[in-house]
Amino acid sequence: MGRKGKNVNALIIVAHGSRKKESVRQVAALCQKLSEKIQNLSDKNRFDVVMPGFLQFCSPLLEETIEDLVQKGAARIVIFPFFIAAGSHLLKDIPESIEKAGKAYPWVEFSITRHLGGIETIEDLILKEVKVHLNTRHK
Repeated sequence: MGRKGKNVNALIIVAHGSRKKESVRQVAALCQKLSEKIQNLSDKNRFDVVMPGFLQFCSPLLEETIEDLVQKGAARIVIFPFFIAAGSHLLKDIPESIEKAGKAYPWVEFSITRHLGGIETIEDLILKEVKVHLNTRHK
């Protein structure tokens, strides 16, 4: 398009994608919850919009989400890979999509965070959930 951003900061939760509608709904619901929580963040850490993007099997595809955000005036797009392990989607497909988008929209700042499974405290989250499960199961 060639038009510059309107300083919209966007977060994309990129997931594998599924033919199962419930899976797609869960990722969309996560985006909605994140949208509500980010309202309390400082300006530097705030996002104007949180949207899902999928790699296959369903819409919107990551490329479609990026295009939509660019049309809405995105100046910064942060991509959070909602993946547990570092497979080919994480190591190849997502970076290639972001590189391609960066060339198509050079006025937009793109960045990719660590994937869900790569966060150092993921084990704490897992243990917390296991404790909740065990404590509610035996009551």
